[in-house]
Amino acid sequence: MAGFFGGAGMKTYRPQKIYIERRAAGFALTRNILARLPEVPVEEVEDARALQEKIRLQPDAIGAGKRALLLAYDPGRSFKPFPESEQYLSCDYFTLHLAEGCDLECSYCILQAYLTNPLITVFVNVEEILAGLEAALNENPGQFFRIGTGQLTDSLSLDPITGLTEILVPFFAGRENAILELKTKSNQIGNLLRLSSRGKTIVSWSLNSAAVQKEEEHKTATLDERLEAAEQICRMTDHRVGFHFDPLIDYPGWEKDYEAIAEELFARIPAEKIAWISLGCLRFMPSLKPIMDERFPKSTLAQAEWVRGMDGKMRYFKPRRVEMYRRMSAMIAARAPQVTQYLSMESPEVWKLVFGGEHSKESVCRLLDGSARKAAAEINASPNAGASPRA
Repeated sequence: MAGFFGGAGMKTYRPQKIYIERRAAGFALTRNILARLPEVPVEEVEDARALQEKIRLQPDAIGAGKRALLLAYDPGRSFKPFPESEQYLSCDYFTLHLAEGCDLECSYCILQAYLTNPLITVFVNVEEILAGLEAALNENPGQFFRIGTGQLTDSLSLDPITGLTEILVPFFAGRENAILELKTKSNQIGNLLRLSSRGKTIVSWSLNSAAVQKEEEHKTATLDERLEAAEQICRMTDHRVGFHFDPLIDYPGWEKDYEAIAEELFARIPAEKIAWISLGCLRFMPSLKPIMDERFPKSTLAQAEWVRGMDGKMRYFKPRRVEMYRRMSAMIAARAPQVTQYLSMESPEVWKLVFGGEHSKESVCRLLDGSARKAAAEINASPNAGASPRA
């Protein structure tokens, strides 16, 4: 099914040059990446800091950094809790940093203001990183961990080059107290179609209206490509899927446009295959506004009416956010009332105004842990549990 949500289509990332930190040269992942990119020039560097500083001095340092790939060694900072703001409800989410930077070009991307390293970077000592993660999981057998790789990068856009899913998915398939979430705006699922996760991998797509995808989410997969990829995951694997309407963006006619994508989503994706759907209105650090103005002069997002939130980020006024959440949540519930919905980085007051009732960090954790455990339990209870996916 294509057409209404179609477009130019996504291209696989190819860097113009690869830099290798000397300490990263001997790892298997380094060799594998170089073998997949034999035509790309390679330069070894003793330390990447001088290289990063040189790129930061270029007129468009962010754009220049996206054209190069750095293979680096991570000294042990990879597994950590997702940054929380005490004013907003969090959910004990954990992040696994295996890469930094994104080859995609979303005008509102917070990484443009957040990252000091302009280079797209892959940490190649993945076996060491996972050994540390395994130790943490084993030390806390009574805790359930929801772990994502998409905080500082897109989880899948580089996968044809890195093959990280071929390492991560089997690792999590063997863990009883953890699930992996791969968040993406890409359609790079080729490796995932060949892997079994026992329901321990959730592949999540960020969705937006067709107008926003066309005008603000450059180099990403089209909405049709994202939904086609989600269809294939549901049809051909034992992974579950998730969706994030984050950021929701306010503009004239937004409701009609978002209802169109909600209608398309549930026409193509079985509700029982969906682990969760999140809602989050556009928000950004004040330092991002001048970057958006310079790099994406045609975008009008930064010119909207904003108020500084309790976390210092620029947000829509609270009554407007509540109105948008209520309408979007109703669109989802009308089509799939059983699907878990949650709000991203909102206060208990906003949760109550949108969903009713009282909400706390503990209740949100129980909600999402229950959804993740249910997805895995349903997979492992089926007669074909553990069977190889049909590629």
